[in-house]
Amino acid sequence: MKMKKMRLFVLSISSAAAILCSACIHAADAPAAAFEQTKPLRIAQVNFKTVVEKSKLGQREQSAFDAMKKQMETILEEKEKSLTDVASRFNDIDYLDSLSPDAEAELKRQFRTLNQEFTQQQNQFYQTLSQTNMLVIQKLTEAVTKASEEVAKANKIDIVLNDESAFYIVPAIDISQLVIVSLDIAFEKESKETKPGASLLDTKK
Repeated sequence: MKMKKMRLFVLSISSAAAILCSACIHAADAPAAAFEQTKPLRIAQVNFKTVVEKSKLGQREQSAFDAMKKQMETILEEKEKSLTDVASRFNDIDYLDSLSPDAEAELKRQFRTLNQEFTQQQNQFYQTLSQTNMLVIQKLTEAVTKASEEVAKANKIDIVLNDESAFYIVPAIDISQLVIVSLDIAFEKESKETKPGASLLDTKK
């Protein structure tokens, strides 16, 4: 009885092996699904820095960012001027001698308050500028990517590289100017649909 069961078990294993082997043979006979490159790739590159500096979109965003930075610097300069003015009084011995204890205490309190406000405002402005810069770079990258895709499709280009990702690129495959033209066309179209001078900074969330 045990021998019979053993034979059935062996037969089952043999049948399974045969089925598996048959499947492998059929799979080997099936057409290969691997990717095959049938034509030379057309590759181009874009100089992101050049595109940003020379495109109307990039120039507008740079101008808006500079204006924001200048405004913050002006506020900080005014605060720093007030702080310097109070600090200079501490260096004037005659002035300090003319103050009552309460007036001197008030001057020290004023200095601490101004110093704290200046430090907090400075940190806040730096953080805001950093976040805004990242946002603008992200938006510009998206715009350049879209323009590069449009240029690539129009010129049957397979791959468009950012010049920063390559050690050397032949100048002949640079399509930065074409991307700038594409960006400027989109910029003019957008300008007609939105308020004049609207920056990416105006639409940040």
